[in-house]
Amino acid sequence: MNYQTINRIAKYAKEYGHNKIRDAGFSDTEHKICTFLYFHSDVSQDMAVKALMLDKTTLAKALVALEERGLILRIQNPSNRRKNILNITETGKATIADIVNIYDEWFLSVAACLSADEQVQFDDYSTRLLQKAQEISEEK
Repeated sequence: MNYQTINRIAKYAKEYGHNKIRDAGFSDTEHKICTFLYFHSDVSQDMAVKALMLDKTTLAKALVALEERGLILRIQNPSNRRKNILNITETGKATIADIVNIYDEWFLSVAACLSADEQVQFDDYSTRLLQKAQEISEEK
């Protein structure tokens, strides 16, 4: 296994999803944010930055655009007025519903070339690799 293989798989996934995301009226960053908020409510902006691995400026710009379109709500945190709480609106949920799982659907198609046992092993290996990547990232 090498990085180029993993990188190429990720690029194929992005290529697959990118056009569908654009056709639905989202940028890749907006899709990432709305998908996260679709599954998580009452999220702080700081939590979203960390979970989505975005910088604060990129997140803030995308949030403005999403809020203007009525897809998300930013509410001032009553216990800390310098922070905002994020939620997706019902309009946002309806708008993203068709593409919220786009990458999962793509990966199911790709992983169909593996047996059920191989899929379980792959999930285990991927989880372990992700955990190690997080450890290394936190060490720096």
